[in-house]
Amino acid sequence: MKLKNARVGIFIIKKISSSALKIIKLFKDYFIIELFYEYELILNAIKHYLVPEHELLFFFEKKKLLDCYKIKESQLPKILINDPVSRYYGAKKGDIFKITRYSETVGIYITYRVCK
Repeated sequence: MKLKNARVGIFIIKKISSSALKIIKLFKDYFIIELFYEYELILNAIKHYLVPEHELLFFFEKKKLLDCYKIKESQLPKILINDPVSRYYGAKKGDIFKITRYSETVGIYITYRVCK
């Protein structure tokens, strides 16, 4: 990764040894590393019909949202950092997702979740 000045690595694996995991944890301080097992990628969680549309907000949008509703991050509903959608987008703690759901009764329903 260093030869091409890359800072992000995505690894798709079948299984991994504990010693390899220790080495990857050492590199997490210098690189953004995401591990996906093959079985996790069989189903595309983003394009599944039951998963609503997720959009990761930029810093400016996040600040605007919190200021508009006069709330803190802790007051938003949570989404786990190891959730398949969070992992897909490479979300970090404190990132906010805008989730758009479609309903026959309500129409378009928008909610926000903070990554914890």
